[in-house]
Amino acid sequence: MLDETESADLIAHHPMPTIIVDTRSDSIVAANEAGRALLGEATLSAPLSRQMENDFSAAVVFFDAVAHFGSYVDRSLSLMGATGAALRLQTYGAQLKSGLVLLSFLDLDEHDRRNQQAEREAHQKAGISQWQNIYGFFREVEAQNHLILEAAGEGIYGINAKGQATFVNRAAQEMLGWSSDDLIGRELHSIIHHKHLSGNHFPADECPIYKSFRRDQTMRVEDDVFWRKDGKPILVEYVSTPIYDHDVLAGAVVIFRDVTERKENERKLRDALAQVEDLKVKLQQENEYLLTEIRSAQSHTGVVGVSPAIKSLNAQIDLAARSGAHVLVSGPSGSGKSMTASAIHEASDRHHRPLVRINCDQKKAADLEAELFGYRRGAFAGAVRDMTGKLLMAHNGTLHLDEVASLPAKVQASLHDVLHTGHFRRLGDGTDIPVAAKVIATTSYDLLAEVRAGRFRQDLYFALNVLPIMTEPLQNRPEDIPYLARHYLDRTMRRLRLPKMTLTKANIETLQSYDWPGNVRELENVIERTAILAQGGRLQFDIQSGPLDAPTQTNRVLTQKELRQFEIKNFEAALHRAKGKISGKSGAAAILGLAPTTAYSKAKSLGIQMDQFS
Repeated sequence: MLDETESADLIAHHPMPTIIVDTRSDSIVAANEAGRALLGEATLSAPLSRQMENDFSAAVVFFDAVAHFGSYVDRSLSLMGATGAALRLQTYGAQLKSGLVLLSFLDLDEHDRRNQQAEREAHQKAGISQWQNIYGFFREVEAQNHLILEAAGEGIYGINAKGQATFVNRAAQEMLGWSSDDLIGRELHSIIHHKHLSGNHFPADECPIYKSFRRDQTMRVEDDVFWRKDGKPILVEYVSTPIYDHDVLAGAVVIFRDVTERKENERKLRDALAQVEDLKVKLQQENEYLLTEIRSAQSHTGVVGVSPAIKSLNAQIDLAARSGAHVLVSGPSGSGKSMTASAIHEASDRHHRPLVRINCDQKKAADLEAELFGYRRGAFAGAVRDMTGKLLMAHNGTLHLDEVASLPAKVQASLHDVLHTGHFRRLGDGTDIPVAAKVIATTSYDLLAEVRAGRFRQDLYFALNVLPIMTEPLQNRPEDIPYLARHYLDRTMRRLRLPKMTLTKANIETLQSYDWPGNVRELENVIERTAILAQGGRLQFDIQSGPLDAPTQTNRVLTQKELRQFEIKNFEAALHRAKGKISGKSGAAAILGLAPTTAYSKAKSLGIQMDQFS
């Protein structure tokens, strides 16, 4: 028979909790350290039958089987553990000598815990292996899309089939503000993906990440939101890929990147592109108008005519084009000031850059400032996005200030500062922007008289009037009328695809007999209207000066004030004939040879109250 020392030596190194039972004395005679830790001293010192009295019959069967077979394994025995709770055991019995039985125990609860831990580790290892393949793929994608992805790192986490986190990499922790300990083993959807950006609840059964392993498919989402630990959202795009453990779907690996900054930049880029597109359309419209102004074989500057006044104008245009100095073009309305500005730009070395036009007439100071200098978003009510001003668009090009005499005093001061310093600031911005633009100002007013009257700044006048050019009214150069008429008729036929028409000698005499108070612009409108109304290709001009107090001496030169009064009376005469109507076949616009919109603008600029002619 084994004594106590021999019994202890026998089981001391056994890997499992083990005891030796003497069935004859109903006692436990030896236990190794693992056995003592599992069962506790109270269980070891008590009679064995007392431990098994709740299921004594099962114990009798077990010990009989050990005695008969020499060894036996069963799960029917139940002993009290060191904590006082009943243990769920698998018991291994072996007969030593008569009356002595060696019992080894497998704690089934602990065994299950170890299995679960091993399963989690296996899933995690499988997830990491799968992630490495996916991550390599995304690295390749990132290299191909460097401009978009260079600022974004990838967050990677794995989840099991219950949606619980199995691993979270460092980038994910940094982006989400959660540590790995915060997330491992927890159901992630309810933590980082539980609601939409709007704040509405995001049910788990609608989550694309859950669908990826429940439907066994890769889900790619480019516009979603995860929630940080501090409660702040981050915009994300992600790929959720199912992972397998021995061909069994075990969960998913999610690779995501924080695209909050990129989405904001994309939004700004869309706004900027829309703004650029708007400006592009405006510039195209303005340049189309200016660059399709009167062109002629007579001069590379596009000025049509053979009179001494036109020859002098060509020479002045050449001089202004070669010089970088600012230019002031003065002359009566419709005499070709805008065409002169266009010709100067086209003949200069700035012709490859834009010719940007601003109409200074009949605009509020705030609107002109915004148009000229641009503004930052939020600079004033309604400034919902950044806007580039026309001054910057004209950088290294030409800025055409049409009817510069109408500039409000505040804008005059700002413009002078720009011409003096060579830089400006957008509204709402604190940064100086350098600018180098040639300014061509045009006006139908006597700008020097405006200076003397205190309506125009003297310093701005001298800054603009470096190279002054005067355009002559058409009535002072009748020899140019045949060339201008031919030019406009050819252009109208091409543009409107009209049949071939020619100007007769009688047509020219009719045109030269008229005083043309609207100058070249009026001639152009008359030619176009007559060509449209021509029957059988024959041009018939019916031009009447109307009941105006026009000067009888054809060699008399009108002052600017007289010319404006003449223009007002001419317009009023047309309104009288049209009974106050502007548009329509018998309206004042048709009588004057103007577009209805131009006629409305003209009446407004001349201060004519149209309702008094109804």
